[in-house]
Amino acid sequence: PFHILVALENYKGERGYRGKLRWQPEKDILEALNTSFYKSFKALEPMGKRILVAVDVSDSMLQKVFGSVLNASTIAAAMCMVVARTEKDSHIVAFSHDIVPCPVTEDMTLPQILQKMSEIPRGATNCSSPVLWAQKTDVAVDVFIIFMDSESFAEDVHPATALRQYREKMGIPSKLIVCGMTSSGFTVADPDDRGMLDICGFDTGTPIVIQNFILDLI
Repeated sequence: PFHILVALENYKGERGYRGKLRWQPEKDILEALNTSFYKSFKALEPMGKRILVAVDVSDSMLQKVFGSVLNASTIAAAMCMVVARTEKDSHIVAFSHDIVPCPVTEDMTLPQILQKMSEIPRGATNCSSPVLWAQKTDVAVDVFIIFMDSESFAEDVHPATALRQYREKMGIPSKLIVCGMTSSGFTVADPDDRGMLDICGFDTGTPIVIQNFILDLI
């Protein structure tokens, strides 16, 4: 889906991202790319994992991801689509005054998801919150995935500590992936813990990295 989404946004933009070429988008081509984008989700295979996706919905997520035509909010929404359409036992939440549900269903379009995200009151991105929320509510999670821009903080409990506490309480070897899409560098994951991963930036290869990490292929 991401390769097609990038192609769609590039074509819609009427000019090459790096070159000097310009064009007038044709309606039929736009419709074909849009249709292909949604059909491409049918080719994705479920990983069979219980996934919790936590999304930063702050205004700073409207920043373009370095080297991409997409902004961080669009990428996060598309990743929510991937999880909602492929993983049945999944949860999608957002950072607000606290962790709140982000109602994404498998039949929603990308604009509909972006609209839902925009309606959620903004809050600080505390990377410990999704793990603490799951621990408090006894939600079983195999993988926590956080999509944010570049700014995060932790209050009383560091995310790595929160994850270890969650593992111990729930008896699940849960993993944590933190993706800072506009960041040039940050540290949330414990580098000595093979079940935690920090990702800086985002390109069409990032979903494969996430998938391989979840499936213990890397």
